[in-house]
Amino acid sequence: YTVTALGWKCDGSRLMIGSLCGAVDMYDACIRRVRYKGRFEFTYVSASSVIVKRLSTGARIVLKSHFGHEVERINIHEDRFLVASTHQTLMMGDLETCRLSEVPWSGSGNEKFVFESDKVCMVFNAGELTLVEYGRNDVLGSCRTEHTSPHLISVRVHEPPHEGAPEVKIVAYLLDLQTIC
Repeated sequence: YTVTALGWKCDGSRLMIGSLCGAVDMYDACIRRVRYKGRFEFTYVSASSVIVKRLSTGARIVLKSHFGHEVERINIHEDRFLVASTHQTLMMGDLETCRLSEVPWSGSGNEKFVFESDKVCMVFNAGELTLVEYGRNDVLGSCRTEHTSPHLISVRVHEPPHEGAPEVKIVAYLLDLQTIC
């Protein structure tokens, strides 16, 4: 059985081997596989790369740390929004638009995530509001505020109407009970 061909699936989850006698073998190359609430499957293909699969449709998205850090925890909110953490970053994504973001993070683990906007994730942690736009690997903005209700914060992100036009991003929030910033 001389191996004549070898190939990886592009997401790294399977290895295909072809032999001289014409046999083709396929091997599952994942580190571990986990079911999440009976609706999703997480396939860890490396420490920093996880395939998230929606079981009802078979739709997949590859969650990979751009910094190469090990993915420690993954949660899915409202069957749409993904939040994962490494020891130095926070990853967020919208599973419907397949937009993922990874930002440097040193949170406490007590963060509160709000998904009121379909373009921006709001993260409240220790009196600070951080905004992360899906598909961008940097923080859109942050501010100190004790008013953490998503109904008191307005975020608008408008795509440019044509190439070369500036993007418009507006945030309004309460600094105190009488001051809107």
